[in-house]
Amino acid sequence: MFGLRHIDRDKHALEITCKNWKASGEDAEMLIPEINTKWLPVADEHGKWSGWVSLREIFQLIDHKLAGMAIMPDAERLISEWVQLTEKPLKLNLPELEYQHLCAGQVFDGVLTHSHSMIKLWTGELNLWVERVATCRYDSFAIINRSQLSWPVNFIIGVSKTTVGLINQIRLKDILLITSRKAYVSIYNRDICELTYPEELMMYDSYENDKDIETNDYGDDVEINSIDNLPVKVEFVLESKVFTLREVEALCESKIISVTPENEKNIEIRINGVTAGHGELVEIDNKLGVIINSWLSGSKNVE
Repeated sequence: MFGLRHIDRDKHALEITCKNWKASGEDAEMLIPEINTKWLPVADEHGKWSGWVSLREIFQLIDHKLAGMAIMPDAERLISEWVQLTEKPLKLNLPELEYQHLCAGQVFDGVLTHSHSMIKLWTGELNLWVERVATCRYDSFAIINRSQLSWPVNFIIGVSKTTVGLINQIRLKDILLITSRKAYVSIYNRDICELTYPEELMMYDSYENDKDIETNDYGDDVEINSIDNLPVKVEFVLESKVFTLREVEALCESKIISVTPENEKNIEIRINGVTAGHGELVEIDNKLGVIINSWLSGSKNVE
């Protein structure tokens, strides 16, 4: 095993958060609370952050006149209840410390020796020792330039459903009928948006009831009693391009694609998202199909 540096997720989040708070002018520092006192554990209602406060400092918030008095066991219970019943017992204005209801645990008497470094944060009323924060908010961050990101975009002009058994019968120069005439954009085998079907291809009928050995629809009522009956999705890719984020947005807004003679002669055939061959877009009996010019490993048939 490589000697990789170990990163403690919680500690890393604390360090980044403390750095951001200090940069924004907060009185915050990473320290180990080596103070022998009575501690009250506090946290937000969702557990996004947690920490500790000195019971004596909480006591000061309740009644300044009683600040110097020793805290009795019954007073500890009352303070814990006061924290949980008061709407906003602590004034925490930082977004990482948002809460609607503050939860309080059992008082701990002594030094928090089990703890790692925490953020000692002066809230304006008392010191909050933040033990864990689930989120780190940055005052400044780089905004991604939309022209810098790009994706391989696939233009699908049709889909057919078939089975493993029928796929195994395909040979070069066979014609695969496009059974479902739909156009959409696909990125990494995920449909992104639908497109307006090219007008050049609208003149042809959609395939519905004809029985063709290469592209017979695989219905939901067909019993799968063998591997040959496993369903297969065949997609016909008109074109593949690399688009920036802006171009993808523009494409999904316009929903327009066009067919060129070059595209027609080089339709990519994908089986369950994987390229299986290429062919030419053709018309057969007034329906759209693709005649296979290359299939799987070059000129070999599927067996």
